Amino acid sequence: MQLRLVVTRRNYDAQNTGRAGTAGVEIGKDSYRERLVKYVPVEGLVFFVAVYGSSYAAMSFQPYFSLIARWIFLAGIAATLLWLWKVEGVTDWVQLAISTFGFVVWIFAFGVVPVAELPWYNQVAAALFLPFYVFGTPLIEGIPEQW
Repeated sequence: MQLRLVVTRRNYDAQNTGRAGTAGVEIGKDSYRERLVKYVPVEGLVFFVAVYGSSYAAMSFQPYFSLIARWIFLAGIAATLLWLWKVEGVTDWVQLAISTFGFVVWIFAFGVVPVAELPWYNQVAAALFLPFYVFGTPLIEGIPEQW
């Protein structure tokens, strides 16, 4: 059973095919809170904060730090996607896209070097968009039956 996979009306039948007969347990649809927790890319954020924070402390004064920060940002995107797909076993591309884009939204809200240097970046807009994204993503695939 994949505990991290979000189960909605769209993929409910696919997740329960063959399971009820073998395990005797039917997987239910996720509530709003379960979707909320499963969509937040915690592992990627922890990776980014650890690597970026230690790199910033060690070499933020270097002229090439902006380039390193961008590579850390790209590595965080890749780490989020690969962790969910390969380690957590999430095979639903909609959930992978929502969580990976969520990582980008969180990094924009942090306002760190890779995004703060963009000419169109606005920290206030990014910070205000984050709660709308986090609390709105559980509703993307329809209103859950349970809250």
